[in-house]
Amino acid sequence: MAKSIAVIGNSDSIEYFRFLGCETYETKEGVLTQEQFDEVIKRRFKIILVTDEVFREYRKIISRRTLRTFPVVTIIPDLRNAVWTKEGPVSSGIAFEEIRTAFVKAVGQDISKK
Repeated sequence: MAKSIAVIGNSDSIEYFRFLGCETYETKEGVLTQEQFDEVIKRRFKIILVTDEVFREYRKIISRRTLRTFPVVTIIPDLRNAVWTKEGPVSSGIAFEEIRTAFVKAVGQDISKK
């Protein structure tokens, strides 16, 4: 299963997934070229995880891919840009907002708490 998952982001945020056996693609300062993303798509992964940082930079490219059934592209928190609290890192919120938006599209209403 892990071989059908690609993870794109900075080394700190994707290291755990590398240990799990996922294919990882490290970015430098969130930079991902169209060619790099196309290479990931050509590999026919079922799931592609991207960090907040990558999603912010390449929202249009990634959004086009989310219109298809596969690969499923989802956002994971970026540890470098997270707000650190005594409980641990807290995401900047873009991942939650994208999931909430997708849920509203699917269900027809927003039932999340603000």
